[in-house]
Amino acid sequence: MQTPDGKDFNQENGPKPLDVALRAMLSAVLAIFAAIWKFIITTWRLAAALDSALWRATKLVLRKALEGLVYAGRLAGRAFHSLILWLPTRTGRAYSAFYGVFLVVGGLWIIDELRTGARFDEAGQSILRPPIDEEDPILARIEGRYVHLSEIEAAARAGGFLRDDEILTPMTAFNRGLVEAYVEQRLLARAALDEGMQRAPTVLRKINAARDRVLAASFIDARISEDVTPETVERFYQSQRDVTVLGDEVRARHILVATGKEAEEIIAAINAGADFGALAREKSLDRATAPLGGEIGWFTRSMMTPVLSNAAFSTKKGQLAPPFQTEFGWHVLQVLDRRSTRSVPFEEVKDNIETFLRDYTIDRMLKSLSEESQVVYFRPDPATSLPEPPPPDLNAPELYEEDGSAGDAAPSGGEGAVN
Repeated sequence: MQTPDGKDFNQENGPKPLDVALRAMLSAVLAIFAAIWKFIITTWRLAAALDSALWRATKLVLRKALEGLVYAGRLAGRAFHSLILWLPTRTGRAYSAFYGVFLVVGGLWIIDELRTGARFDEAGQSILRPPIDEEDPILARIEGRYVHLSEIEAAARAGGFLRDDEILTPMTAFNRGLVEAYVEQRLLARAALDEGMQRAPTVLRKINAARDRVLAASFIDARISEDVTPETVERFYQSQRDVTVLGDEVRARHILVATGKEAEEIIAAINAGADFGALAREKSLDRATAPLGGEIGWFTRSMMTPVLSNAAFSTKKGQLAPPFQTEFGWHVLQVLDRRSTRSVPFEEVKDNIETFLRDYTIDRMLKSLSEESQVVYFRPDPATSLPEPPPPDLNAPELYEEDGSAGDAAPSGGEGAVN
């Protein structure tokens, strides 16, 4: 078979389509790999070139920066050297003093503004929030200083606005106006200090007296808290327990008559079987016990007169005492019952013991301090001292009216008495 170009074409000897496709695919893959490899090589060379350029630029910048720092250091050294040489001069000292004062005053002013400067929102409410103190809440701030609940409570107790057993809370402090009262007192005290009133002799004496009073009270409280404890109170009660025993008690009844003969007749009638209560209601002169059949009730030895107590406590239960006489008359007494009393319970005398121990502690402490300090009192001689003025008569008429003008009882000698 002959092709159009005049060549013989043998289909059996010609290339096969599959081989042609494989060759074309292989050629394409090789071309792609060659392009990728060429891209990688080109990128690598470009990166190397850029890296070399960047490194040279970095070294140049660092060198220039170091040279600049060295130059700046030289200038600063020369300036500092010149400043050191200039400061000892008169102009340098004046300049340094002026700017030193300026910097100190400016710094203090800035600190004060940062500390006391108030910040308010659009509604006029302060947006400042105090630090949270769980143990002692902050309730106010005065010139940058926070006021705690403990300060308000101490001032309120010192002024008598709180009881000893009353617990103050932040809400209670504001509701009762204690916070505002404390702030106002602090403001007034600060104003007095600014005017130097604390140096006045009268004010200074009052301050010293108040200080001594607070220190003395604190010292006494500290000593009492150490000496008067629940253990010491209990120990004192146990040591004095026998004293608290009231002794035996007797329940008795009596008939009071005018003569000893009548008393003998009543005893004979009772021994013969007469009723004691009926005789008491009929014949007893003691109208307080007669309606009760002569019943006196329970009593101890110390509750009655010695004569009656001796007769009652020397008579056995159910028997009649021999007739005896007191200032009221003759008595016929019968003992109904006896019993032994127990000691006074601790809870009933606890407060009394604490009071006694506090007073004893204070007295002992003052006596010891007086001996250590060698205290000597110089009492005035009544013979040479002036008599004390009489106390004012509260029932006397007022000498002046409420508006300050002299009333009817004002003494004469005014303008009319001058002439």
